[in-house]
Amino acid sequence: MRINRITAAALCAAGVLASQAALSAPMASSTMTPATVTAAAAQDLVTFGVYLPLRHQAELDALLVQLHDKTSPKYQQWLQPADFIAQFGPRPEDIAAVKNALTARGLTIVSTSAHGVRVSGSAAAVQQAFSTPLLKVTRHSHTRFQARQPLSVPSELASIELRVTGLDALPLKHVHARVLGKVPPTAGDNRYSPTGPYWFDDLKQAYDYPAYSSSTDGSGVSVAVLMSDLIYPDDVAAAFNHEKFTAITGKPAPSVTTVAIDGGGVLNGDGSVEASLDVQQVLGGAPGAKVTLVSIPDLSDDHIMDGYQYIIDSNKYDIVNSSFGGCELGYNPAYNDGQDLTYILQQYHDLFQQGNAQGITFVASSGDEAGLECPTPDYLSGGTNATFVTSVSTPAADPDVTAVGGGNLVTTSSTTTLASAYVRESANADPEVPYDIYGLGANVSGGYWGAGGGVSTIFRKPLYQILANTGSSKWRTLPDVGMQVGGCPFGISASCDPDDSAVIIAYDVDDPDNGGFFGLIGTSVSSPEFVGALALYEQQLGKKNHRMGNANYYLYAAGALQTLFGGTKAPAELQFYHRNNPGFNGVVHDSFPSYNYNYVYGNGSPDVRKLFGLTGYKAAGVPQTSTNP
Repeated sequence: MRINRITAAALCAAGVLASQAALSAPMASSTMTPATVTAAAAQDLVTFGVYLPLRHQAELDALLVQLHDKTSPKYQQWLQPADFIAQFGPRPEDIAAVKNALTARGLTIVSTSAHGVRVSGSAAAVQQAFSTPLLKVTRHSHTRFQARQPLSVPSELASIELRVTGLDALPLKHVHARVLGKVPPTAGDNRYSPTGPYWFDDLKQAYDYPAYSSSTDGSGVSVAVLMSDLIYPDDVAAAFNHEKFTAITGKPAPSVTTVAIDGGGVLNGDGSVEASLDVQQVLGGAPGAKVTLVSIPDLSDDHIMDGYQYIIDSNKYDIVNSSFGGCELGYNPAYNDGQDLTYILQQYHDLFQQGNAQGITFVASSGDEAGLECPTPDYLSGGTNATFVTSVSTPAADPDVTAVGGGNLVTTSSTTTLASAYVRESANADPEVPYDIYGLGANVSGGYWGAGGGVSTIFRKPLYQILANTGSSKWRTLPDVGMQVGGCPFGISASCDPDDSAVIIAYDVDDPDNGGFFGLIGTSVSSPEFVGALALYEQQLGKKNHRMGNANYYLYAAGALQTLFGGTKAPAELQFYHRNNPGFNGVVHDSFPSYNYNYVYGNGSPDVRKLFGLTGYKAAGVPQTSTNP
């Protein structure tokens, strides 16, 4: 296969769409399809979650700082799940009270965790237990039940703070990737264009990964990819075989295992392309890592939380990738008929805090609506003048998550070599035509395609962000770092930027008509890509205690050191990040709030060997060679 100077923009402009129809449904969030809405029938089975908040929050916040402070005797003394729950978890008697109250009302406890319970029962029993009628909403064969008014907690639980998930009208999270089109079988490798589209080993040379060896392949590190649906079994091997991994190394292509939560997802479902991208990007950077796809039925909050709960309780995974997100503002009362649902974001935060205390690192894509993640509230009520507003994506906005944004990579290009060395990056977001973001029947105008970033309105500024000029003295900002994202999706209102780029993955390669290799863009590219780099770093920490918890403490310390010694003019050995990348995210230019931190790249894009102390290893060289298979 050879792509003769085909860029991301060219994939779009040239109409390389032979299999776009086959992939358009899996790539779209199920919230994009018009819904069938009816009153819940009494016998309908309803399932939802009930959580209780953590205790001793001040003590927990202090412990998390100590666990990440090299001068503290508690540094990296990670807790086991039972120890965490004993110190900070809800009281067992409160969970027992919840179980008793709900079972007394005819509901069934499906499972119990240290944070709460998963509950099921007939719609009639749920409506009676919480004194509210339910609506039955079906999209893409997924059925959800939504309370038509605020829940009324059973009287005997009035003294216990309950957080109910799965009975609200919040839209599903979005995957953060889009398919540009199928790479023609008569085309070929991406190395003949300075803007790709790129294979995983092109990115490794560009971002200065260490040369491949058993010491720099992520061995011993376990990664969970949380995503809806399943991947085709032969796609990972197809991607690695294309780059001659086995022929060069003599080793089989990496593999992936799957764990199904809440029944898991389906093959070729809404999240399948995204799951394939995530797995291939992680393994592309760290082929020796043990990667598990934690498959959930859809990207609703209750299923996502169940996935995180499994990851945290099992404590088997060192790093977690989440290439999805949604509107942070959408949990506020203005978006929910006056009901404040931000307690759901606090429950996510409780889970992330426990994971960090156990040494688990959470990484999430920062969103693809640039600095304009959310529509105005009137969109939800059918308004015709809805616009996108300055806002950020969740879960990336949580301070216990590393948010990954980025832009467009430009590399060296030659007709005589596969070399893909770093040249520069840019991040000019692509203006979008108005579109119906959640499929509710009204278009939203003023949007941009590009890496998400900006200022949270929910989470306070974390301690580690004191080390950077983030433009806010009060609130958490994102992203934290950036890498290759790409641009030029369908539905933009102007010409593609010349730097717009993409990556290539394998999808359903055993289907000669609809499957093959595809160009993809989005922060779903950069997030798992960075997870692969983190896996190389954690491998160096050793087998006994190789976890790093909240990676942001490390990332901002490195950024502050580079800034202290001159930023882009710091000595070569302190150039941990590529900075001062030009661009615009629909709200501010990438020089804001400073050249050392902005709302598209965060601290910058990494020089992986320098950032993670791997300069003792040779650099990954030309793709498809022994240093970069």
